[in-house]
Amino acid sequence: MVIGRVRRRIGDGKTTLIWGHPWLPDNPSPLVQTDMPIELRHAKVVGLIDEQTATWDPHILSDLFEDEDVSRILRIPVSPGYEDSWYWPDDPNGIYTVKNAYRNIMGTYDHSPGDFDKWTKMWGMKIPPKWKTFLWRAICDILPTTNNLIIKRVEVDPTCKMCGLAHENIMHTFILCDYYRHVWNISGLPIMNIVVNSFLERLTIVFTMFTEDQSAAVVAVLYRIWRCRNSAVWDATLPRPTAAWTQATAALHSYRQVVRRGSTPLSAVATDGGRDTTQRCYVDAGYREDTGEAT
Repeated sequence: MVIGRVRRRIGDGKTTLIWGHPWLPDNPSPLVQTDMPIELRHAKVVGLIDEQTATWDPHILSDLFEDEDVSRILRIPVSPGYEDSWYWPDDPNGIYTVKNAYRNIMGTYDHSPGDFDKWTKMWGMKIPPKWKTFLWRAICDILPTTNNLIIKRVEVDPTCKMCGLAHENIMHTFILCDYYRHVWNISGLPIMNIVVNSFLERLTIVFTMFTEDQSAAVVAVLYRIWRCRNSAVWDATLPRPTAAWTQATAALHSYRQVVRRGSTPLSAVATDGGRDTTQRCYVDAGYREDTGEAT
């Protein structure tokens, strides 16, 4: 998507391929539409410019191209004093930025009613970054459930290792599995009251109706359930539902404590008899002057 949007700005035409580089107006395509003679596969745009007038050579254009391509080429200004360059057409200055590319891609994204649309709220949650990455993978259905592994031609037993009753996919792991239900019943969160047909629908309702703390607790439990699932797959052990809930809440509490401690200003750091008790870690490095290698 990003590579397909870059364009070639014509200066002297010496480094732009006539066939192969996107240098024409976008309609119908930035590429030349006329069939390419095999002997001209490496020809550059400079060969289409009259050296005397520093403009397009109409005779060469009419001999090589169809009328539609000729008219498009003639609309492009020639600047012999400058070199050809790449530019990003969606920015007034032709400069590419990740933010601009993201907006361009999302602007052409066709949103369907069943798609997840709470991305901004999800990425802004005050939870560990790895939980967000995990949740993103779950939403995109790219976690290595047995169903997804079989699609990738991996030979595995499709049965869920937590309950042993059904094939494992995102819907089963996080909604239908008996182990999942036991954990939620212990948590006291009202998530089991949500009757939906998909994991995305349930998550959308959570981010819409639940408080920030409740939503964070839900993500903590989802992440812990996946860790318990991995334990069942790789170690043949499955923690009790009460332990899963306790570990999830403890992890969330610990993260918040660390964040809160990290945001405490230096003036508020505790002292002992006037002595600063701030913890420090001193590091050092060196290098060889003759070779510049680290030591």
